[in-house]
Amino acid sequence: MKVFNKIISLMIPSLSAVAVIVFTVFCMANFKSGFLHDHADVITSVSVSVEILYIAAMVVFRIRKTEVVYKFLLTGLVLAAVILVGLFILQETGVLDKIDSQEALQDLIESTGVWGPLVFIVLQALQVFLLPIPGVLTVGAGVFLFGPVKTCLYSYIGIVGGSMIAFWIGRVIGYKAASWLVGRDALDSWLHKVKGKDRRILTAMFVLPVFPDDILCFVAGLSTMTWKYFIVMQLISRGISVVLTSFSVGGMIIPYNTWWGILCWGVIGVAIILLFVLIYKKGDAMEAWFFGLFGKKKKHDEEKASEKGRSDGAEAEQSDEKDGLRKQDGIQK
Repeated sequence: MKVFNKIISLMIPSLSAVAVIVFTVFCMANFKSGFLHDHADVITSVSVSVEILYIAAMVVFRIRKTEVVYKFLLTGLVLAAVILVGLFILQETGVLDKIDSQEALQDLIESTGVWGPLVFIVLQALQVFLLPIPGVLTVGAGVFLFGPVKTCLYSYIGIVGGSMIAFWIGRVIGYKAASWLVGRDALDSWLHKVKGKDRRILTAMFVLPVFPDDILCFVAGLSTMTWKYFIVMQLISRGISVVLTSFSVGGMIIPYNTWWGILCWGVIGVAIILLFVLIYKKGDAMEAWFFGLFGKKKKHDEEKASEKGRSDGAEAEQSDEKDGLRKQDGIQK
């Protein structure tokens, strides 16, 4: 068993190092236009040089038995290898060429006919945790094809679904990776110390549109946030972002070139910032109040059931007493 573990511990960094260098070259060669294509030779040379230095540093820390730093660098190397392999697959299958612009996305969705809405929902889910597509790009294509109202609905379903998958990945795979990196005891101790604080900060970051919501879903999975809290928070925060994005594309509802349009967007921006501050400062109290509504209802139902049980018991006792009196009357007679 020890020999097997040693082989695995050598194979993972070796294969990852080879994959990173090889697929960097392959991916850069596959770009057919744009900045990356025009400067492919220079970018490839610099990238590979940096990767070699990175791998060399990892080997040095391994030799010096600085385990935490070594595992941290190895984790980054493995993730880079996975991303580059995924990018190469997207290039080879032609998927990347079909989703690199709003027009290309529109053509792709339109080509599926009646399945267009379902394809759009799946794309919206995939762009959260897998596909490197900006949300604004997919929403823009959706608004053109389906209109802002249907785009809101389809985007909401897809993005919330994708967020759940990203949270699950962070909760399952992220925890294992982090515990392997710093140690399970150290990780559990850290999570216990930040319990509540990380949840409040992440909630505020989800509400404010300047933070990367998709990446935060993975981070939330690693935090002390519960499934129930995450789902409720996503239903609210994603609803706000989807509606704002769907109805702001091209200034369809609130224009950008009029004084009242600029004023409206300013008010919306201020409202979002105030909500961010409110959640950050009063997040725990808001959570307790919200879930307290369900708790009070449950408590009320339990009290009602208990009162009914006591009432039924009292009626049963009264019935037993009456039966006893009848029996006594019968004996006396």
